[in-house]
Amino acid sequence: MPSDEKKSNITESEIPNAPHRFYFVRHGQTEWNRTGRYQGSTETELNDNGAEQARRVGLRLSGIIPTRVYASPMKRARRTAEIIMENNSGDTAITECGDLREISFGLWEGLTMREIMDRYPETLAAWRIAPFTAVPEGGESYAEVASRASRAAKILKEAGDPGDVTFVVGHGAAMRALIASLMNIRELDMLWRVRFDNCSISALDLWGDRPTLLFTNDTHHKRLGDEEIKLLTFAG
Repeated sequence: MPSDEKKSNITESEIPNAPHRFYFVRHGQTEWNRTGRYQGSTETELNDNGAEQARRVGLRLSGIIPTRVYASPMKRARRTAEIIMENNSGDTAITECGDLREISFGLWEGLTMREIMDRYPETLAAWRIAPFTAVPEGGESYAEVASRASRAAKILKEAGDPGDVTFVVGHGAAMRALIASLMNIRELDMLWRVRFDNCSISALDLWGDRPTLLFTNDTHHKRLGDEEIKLLTFAG
């Protein structure tokens, strides 16, 4: 009698015995984050709170020795990665990946939402409705960011093996595009609705070509003391 279940073409021998795990960290807070200004491609540095946030992520991940560490070359992301590894028990070198840099918001950069509303009301209205098709004046389209992210995803996947652990330190919009690419998600609007706070941790397992998103936007380490942070565990 025929089965109603679709048979998989993947044999048991082709399924890895361990996943390639990714931990994604958004950079720590900057002054522009604190004051609500769009940063995008503008170089900004961590403020004191951002450096402390990065230290706490480092403590949270201190017992997990990464096989590889990738970071956006932008100062706020690179410095976050450096502080994380200063607190890690391993000595893995940081590799910069230009395709992880943040989206360019063009003339919106350095402005608050109120200032953008006053100066570019029509573009902002269009962008709020369709952020993947509307483009800020002089900025980058999300399609361009998604193209970069797909190149970065290819590098990350091809570099890893079952059992490897990869840290990726980057930015909100670019991180969404990267995770969408790794998960083969075409409906990008879905990830735009997910929060990625400063120095939040998200994780994904890659079983061969099969991705599993474990969690997003974990920020418990931002509210606890050092010893409590070290006791925190992750799902999976």
